Amino acid sequence: MKCPRDGAELATVQVDGIELDKCHHCDGIWFDAGELDKVRKLERSAIEQELEREYGNPEVVAGKVDGYMRCPRCADGRLNELTYTYKKRVKIDRCDQCHGVWVDDNELDAIIGEQKQLQQMNDTSAIRAFMRAASAAFG
Repeated sequence: MKCPRDGAELATVQVDGIELDKCHHCDGIWFDAGELDKVRKLERSAIEQELEREYGNPEVVAGKVDGYMRCPRCADGRLNELTYTYKKRVKIDRCDQCHGVWVDDNELDAIIGEQKQLQQMNDTSAIRAFMRAASAAFG
């Protein structure tokens, strides 16, 4: 498969058994439909840096992309930009046909970072609610 951003060949990489396709030229990552949600659920952070350490960053010759970005999986699909997160406003590109997702460099870690922040906020809210209830019960 070719990188939708720069036309370089995508390399297969793995994150906890989930097979992804990474561009070693622009550091973008392709997620087939549903894979981004699986990676978000992992108890890990700084996944992009881990991929760099594990797979390196070999020299890659970029190709050329004319016009809009095309889906590397189904080739006919067009990648449309959408906002994926709430707080940091990370914009990703999703195929209008197969619903795969292209994430540019640093966007995956931003998405995971926001997920962890939201989880911490939720945990803190649950603890506060428990403390209020306990205080009212034993008040």
